[in-house]
Amino acid sequence: MKRGILFFILSILFLSSISYAQTQDVTATGVAAVLQGDKAIARDTAVNDALRKAVEQAVGTMVSSETVVENYQLIRDSILTKSQGYIQNYKVVSESPSPELYQVTISATVKLGDLKNDLGALGILMQRVQKPRVLFMIAEQNIGQEFYVFWWYGKSEFKGQHYDMAASETALKEEFLNKGFNVVDSSVATGKIEVSNAYRIADLTDTGAISIGRQLGAEVIVKGKALAKEGPRNTGSKVGSYIADITASALRVDNGAVLGSARGHGVSRNISEVTGGTEALEKAAREASGKIIDQIVAKWSGEVSGGGLIQLTVRGISEYSDFVKFKDIIQGQIRGVQAIYQRSLEAGTAVLDVEMKGNAQQLSDEIARKNFGGIPVKVIGASANTVEVSLGGAAPAKTMPTPPPPPSPSAQVQPPSPTPAIPETSSFFEPDEYLVFSGDRDQNGRVGKMITRPTATNPEGEFLMYHDGQKVWSKFFKAVRSAGASELQLGSRIYFFEGNHNEGVYYSPKDKSEARMESWWRDPVTDNSLVNTRGIVTIGGYRVDVSNAFVEKK
Repeated sequence: MKRGILFFILSILFLSSISYAQTQDVTATGVAAVLQGDKAIARDTAVNDALRKAVEQAVGTMVSSETVVENYQLIRDSILTKSQGYIQNYKVVSESPSPELYQVTISATVKLGDLKNDLGALGILMQRVQKPRVLFMIAEQNIGQEFYVFWWYGKSEFKGQHYDMAASETALKEEFLNKGFNVVDSSVATGKIEVSNAYRIADLTDTGAISIGRQLGAEVIVKGKALAKEGPRNTGSKVGSYIADITASALRVDNGAVLGSARGHGVSRNISEVTGGTEALEKAAREASGKIIDQIVAKWSGEVSGGGLIQLTVRGISEYSDFVKFKDIIQGQIRGVQAIYQRSLEAGTAVLDVEMKGNAQQLSDEIARKNFGGIPVKVIGASANTVEVSLGGAAPAKTMPTPPPPPSPSAQVQPPSPTPAIPETSSFFEPDEYLVFSGDRDQNGRVGKMITRPTATNPEGEFLMYHDGQKVWSKFFKAVRSAGASELQLGSRIYFFEGNHNEGVYYSPKDKSEARMESWWRDPVTDNSLVNTRGIVTIGGYRVDVSNAFVEKK
């Protein structure tokens, strides 16, 4: 075992230090669930899954099979999801759509290494992060200018100084455009957007930059300051030296997160002061742009492969206990959520950072489908990196069923109702479908199709989850069947469907499709006195129709 761990550490060092100059051609197959009949989205998801698998295959060939077996989980989390691997190009060689699943096989060229100099691979990465638009906001002071000038002042003059586009900002734009970034043209903004007087300053705050960026439809802002000044000059020489420095940072508009920051330095020699200063500014900007692009690409690559932080704003909190329950369900019952960090809670509004292997759209879709036990939760907004929900009202108390009152002496005694038939063989599950849970004590599960079976060295199975199309690994899964009347004994663990609730009773799914899209619950039987008379069994305090009672297959 020690030998395997040592080899694993050496493998990480090898992967982080080797220069990947070669490419590798691989074939990979991706699978996705068809949700609500939308095969176009399912196809895109399947292609993304195939791309991820292609990278994992390429990285996996550089690690010994012994290391993979002995350190399976660590390999998958620390190397496969954090590698610098990417797709250089790919083509779809076959696809197999069906009403429930979409399968795509691709042929891909995978290259491991520096991403920024490969325009084709960088373009694919930008497609996967939804091609964010970049706005540049650089305040610049060149030689001969008394003040910093900047376009968001809103006029062509600043304190009597006429100015065109800043040289440093122009150079930054050129570098980003050459790498395939989607750049916002700020020249169309002059006089067409509302800029607060508080933001008409060179030292623009992040809040001010974000406010202006939103008006121009940008998702990323690169803001900063650039200064050029005269350097030392040789006595009697007409050629002067000029130096320039720039500081810049890249911000996400939707949540203010920093994608990168850098400094740049440039030196020039020229007869003209203005030309010399401009050349130095351009050199400083190009140096800073390379550093920022590296950081942005690394950030996006990590998010595409391993996930990142999503800002979740929760509004309308009236009961703190509801908010705690909401967080517990997000943490324990939504696939891909690894941790929740509470940033603030004030005046009924909380801001959370959700660490998740997935994107904001997946989180918002999952929240919209999730049963929060009676708490009214509604998604009211979402962007590429943020989700906003409304949370209001206390969850109704979970009550035990009330037995009917005894009949009066004068009342006519009715014969007992016939014992309801409980289907012994009917099932909403195919042989390879299971209820998948996050943990052994987790009560809420979802239906998933097993696509990779557990092995002697890895107890986890891989499942394609029908409700969100995501694939998860879990060792907590159960195959279930309809329960017989004799199996509804006090204390017996029963599984039931949560998605068909009417007048205080949970009924079985209407069909297989509904069974796959909504959540299931498991709890012990707490009252079976109404099984034969009313066809109701109480499971953990919930009233469940007997046709909706399931037990684990043995």
